[in-house]
Amino acid sequence: MASSSAQLFIPYSESAHGPWIVRRASMALGRYPSQADAIHAAEGLAPGLSDSLGRPVAIHVQHADGSWEEHTWVVAGLVASAPPSRRSTRAESTG
Repeated sequence: MASSSAQLFIPYSESAHGPWIVRRASMALGRYPSQADAIHAAEGLAPGLSDSLGRPVAIHVQHADGSWEEHTWVVAGLVASAPPSRRSTRAESTG
């Protein structure tokens, strides 16, 4: 297995109506009306990307507070939740 992964990003959208954009580096791969739609689309794109690059794909989702969570890993066409040790932690507000 390759030592690094390809990355897909879903930045946070301030608008309730989106767009939620799936990105690979600076290239937008698609625009979606909801975060759930963008995640679903990224999970659909990732297996083909993984197969074509010959390495795993990590999908990262940004939260409203600006933090990022590694949502899923896609390897050899399979989608699985990221191991808990790989997920970022979000800062929790107190009050």
